Amino acid sequence: MPPSTPPEHFAGGCLAVLDDVPATGSACGVGRRFVAETLRGWGVPEPIVEVSVLVTSELVANAVNHAAPPGYLQVRADHKLVRIEVSDASEREPRMVLPGAATAGGRGLLLIDRLASRWGWDARPPGKVVWCDVRIMLPPDRL
Repeated sequence: MPPSTPPEHFAGGCLAVLDDVPATGSACGVGRRFVAETLRGWGVPEPIVEVSVLVTSELVANAVNHAAPPGYLQVRADHKLVRIEVSDASEREPRMVLPGAATAGGRGLLLIDRLASRWGWDARPPGKVVWCDVRIMLPPDRL
């Protein structure tokens, strides 16, 4: 699936936005494909693409499962990092929990915390944006 808007260059990097993330079970797959195809098209190394796809899946799943429908999925990359953002309509702060061994879910933010170099959230009415950064080091002329 190509980006819904063409990649834009910003301060030495690239930006792509998927404006209409579905509020259904297909949302994670749509998000994963969008991020994978976008980053591969930009020449991001495959190990970084794989980590970015994993954290995207968790960000989108959290937006679908714990908030009003997700709004957009944004991916940015430059020679230092990939940033993935997912918006939703909830004002609730995302919380990392330690689920029991028998619990099937609840590990999304733990996974993001372990795989991303950092993550956080910003209030953006009518809800918030949850984001994470995946560190890469490329020569500045690669992206």
